[in-house]
Amino acid sequence: MAEKSSKTVAATLGKKDNLFTLKYSHFYKLNLKTSMIRYGFIGGTQRGLKLMEKLISEKYLPEFSVILKEDDHEEIKCYDEISDLMKSVSINYSVKKKLIKEDYDLIKKSKLDFLLVYGWRTLIDTTVNEHLKFGSVAVHHSLLPLYRGFAPMQWAIINGEKETGVTLFLINEGEVDSGKIIIQKRIPILPEDYALDVYEKSTECTIDVCLEFFENYRNDKIKLTDQDESKATYCCKRTPEDGKIDWTKDSTEIFNLIRALAYPFTGAFCNFGDSCFHIRKAVQGESNNKKFTGIIPGRVIKISKEGIEVMCGKGTILLSEWENKSTGIVNNPSEIIKSLSSTLS
Repeated sequence: MAEKSSKTVAATLGKKDNLFTLKYSHFYKLNLKTSMIRYGFIGGTQRGLKLMEKLISEKYLPEFSVILKEDDHEEIKCYDEISDLMKSVSINYSVKKKLIKEDYDLIKKSKLDFLLVYGWRTLIDTTVNEHLKFGSVAVHHSLLPLYRGFAPMQWAIINGEKETGVTLFLINEGEVDSGKIIIQKRIPILPEDYALDVYEKSTECTIDVCLEFFENYRNDKIKLTDQDESKATYCCKRTPEDGKIDWTKDSTEIFNLIRALAYPFTGAFCNFGDSCFHIRKAVQGESNNKKFTGIIPGRVIKISKEGIEVMCGKGTILLSEWENKSTGIVNNPSEIIKSLSSTLS
């Protein structure tokens, strides 16, 4: 699991040289003659790590890298691993949450073809495009112009969408995520998909899209498409607190929220007694389609080895795995809930 890999790097500083050599030694064996495309990488997270590993293995080396430092609450942090990757091929890098003057000065003097932005969370000053041959190229996990803005993958799952996608586009001077489309590919969201499933599909799709872009750029076969502004939709920023479950909603809405936010993301959560629990696994309950005329949202109506079945505003949902936010203990809710008088809030 990527979480173990990232935490291992962070927890074994004394062994870091050996770990680093073991993980990225294969890059030393590559003939790292570059493709003559000059670009800078700005980004991070696990998806950015996987993309850069692939691009470097294909000899698309960035001139430099600005690596995102993840937030403290995030379960998986990859900035150390991306830093090690850059070290392995002697690429200059820095780690931060937003670009500063020194970064813009470096971009302006580096004579780049483009910037590649992936897994970055703050705005980039578009005046920098004046110093780039092609411009700033970004990846967005939606079918633009749909789901512009924050957390598009999570919002798509929350809204019950059947598909999403990956869009490679040019960052322009207009509003967020509104630039010309370079490449766009669709990704199905299956009814049982959790966020991590869609994340992994989106990451693999992004790698394919970027490799196609580099090949097209090298062969001067880039085609740009304007976004249709009449179809644009937008997403506001989410915070961990937005994952609070409202049991008065129907079971489909609650299930979509759970699978959109489940580990390793911030988690849909509820309270029982003095404890807060992040829901990791759930399905709609066996009584989901029964017609209830007496409803107490959040009330536990069944306890079994599979978990606890909870009444919603409409339908029911079975919670089979949750994590105590305070202790970090992960277990079956039926180990905690013992009474049909129990109500989650």
